[in-house]
Amino acid sequence: MNSINYDNIPMAPEQCVTGFGTTLIVAPHADDESLGCGGVISLLRKYGQPVYILLLSDGTLSHPSSKEYPAERLMDLREKELVEASAVLGVAEENIIFCRFPDRNVPKEGDEKFEVSVKVISKMLGIIKPQSIFVPWRRDPHPDHQAAFQLLDSAETVNAKIYEYPIWLEELGKEGDGPLPEESMPFRLNIDSVLAQKQEAISKHRSQITDLINDDPEGFRLSKQMLDRFNVPYETFYISK
Repeated sequence: MNSINYDNIPMAPEQCVTGFGTTLIVAPHADDESLGCGGVISLLRKYGQPVYILLLSDGTLSHPSSKEYPAERLMDLREKELVEASAVLGVAEENIIFCRFPDRNVPKEGDEKFEVSVKVISKMLGIIKPQSIFVPWRRDPHPDHQAAFQLLDSAETVNAKIYEYPIWLEELGKEGDGPLPEESMPFRLNIDSVLAQKQEAISKHRSQITDLINDDPEGFRLSKQMLDRFNVPYETFYISK
């Protein structure tokens, strides 16, 4: 899938997060923040660093045929789950920003709403002034994840350092999706001391990991195999070269 040698990726100690400063976590969907960044968020808060979470989509296509949870109710549920998960990780509700772009239609390059969305996000970044931004890997195999990177890549990031995190890369990635040695440098963050906290945060996304919504046979549910991928004592990120 990619040509980076993962055997020799350096493992950064948890204390390195003290250098991240004010941090923005960009989540295309409610649960991405816990899956991909639950450990780093917990460590940032452990060491007193401010954290904000930007939720891009409304999440309403995870169970599109549910009668019990039509779109508006499903959006409310998923946002509530994000608030609960964020509380576990140490992030208060007032530090969560909801964009509510249509699920699977987060504006991407070439879309009519892309430029205005970039301006709105740039204004938000100017207020928060993050020193570090975590956003999905640029070619993570989901349209909203790729759009998330494009939005932040085009926004005025006020000299923030960008860290990219994979969600679906290992599960669904094809040839060419993975990072190349010449474009990014991977590193792993030791999250062993907060792994239980991360797992508890993931568990709050009940609509995505249980049969809470049971009236849509085609509804989305994270597999055990997928969840196991994120139950490890480290998180992997990519830094552009």
